[in-house]
Amino acid sequence: MRKIFHFFTLTLLVVLLVLPGGVKAQHEISDDFCINQEELNLYNLVNSYRKQNGLADIPLSKNLCYVAKLHVNDLHYNRPDTANCNLHSWSDKGDWLECCYGPDIFNNSCMTSKPKELTAYPGKAYEIAFWESVDASPAIVLDLWKSSSASNEMILNKGIWKDTPWKACGVGVLKGYAVLWFGPEADADEGVKICNTDEIAGKLQKKVLEGTDEASTSSGVKYYLVISSWKDMASAKAEVKRFKSKGFRNPSVLQSGDNFRVSLGNYPTKEKATNAKASLNEKYKDAWILKQ
Repeated sequence: MRKIFHFFTLTLLVVLLVLPGGVKAQHEISDDFCINQEELNLYNLVNSYRKQNGLADIPLSKNLCYVAKLHVNDLHYNRPDTANCNLHSWSDKGDWLECCYGPDIFNNSCMTSKPKELTAYPGKAYEIAFWESVDASPAIVLDLWKSSSASNEMILNKGIWKDTPWKACGVGVLKGYAVLWFGPEADADEGVKICNTDEIAGKLQKKVLEGTDEASTSSGVKYYLVISSWKDMASAKAEVKRFKSKGFRNPSVLQSGDNFRVSLGNYPTKEKATNAKASLNEKYKDAWILKQ
């Protein structure tokens, strides 16, 4: 037995339900948060399907993945999808606002508000969900979503989603449950660690961000994209390590007198450095260019 649910809208004024319990604090996501192999496989299958239809990959959002994994755990252990409540519902057994997503489609905030309620994700997001009585297989999950016109349209930005390009997604798989979240807002925490590896999945920032080892100009000048400055080498090295864990290939320390600057990358021309700065996520907007 399988269940599939998707979000849909009407061109009507949506009246949001005021939920009981007050406002919950956003969760702090641990540094060792990761996605498992089944979740990675489903994410890759979805992006492969999009590529077959001429669409770009969707970056993986740490915040949306956190919401997705939290939700499949709630679905599996607490079963809020009973009676009139479908798979987009949340139980009263966690640090979140309980809600029932049922036949009243005007209560869509039960789904769309969850990422902003639980994490630092900057806006609404939309979920498709799957359940069957045996462990969910990523290939079967995607095939079933493809067979549903509403879910398929969401994945491929068709129908009501044709003018809403996805800039972030999150994935969660547990036992017979699988969910996929789509967000129209970019996530500053792009890319998620793959469990039991040092690899980062879904980090799609332009390669120019990662710095280069290209030869400098004939004058020997390089242009560095500096993100922070420290008064001691130990702190600067710790910052370099942190940026490497986020997927930047060539962060480094530049020493100038008593200052230890952290660079995200170096470039042979000011134009390339400027392009790199323009490509940075909003989280790194304070980076500046140093000629040296």
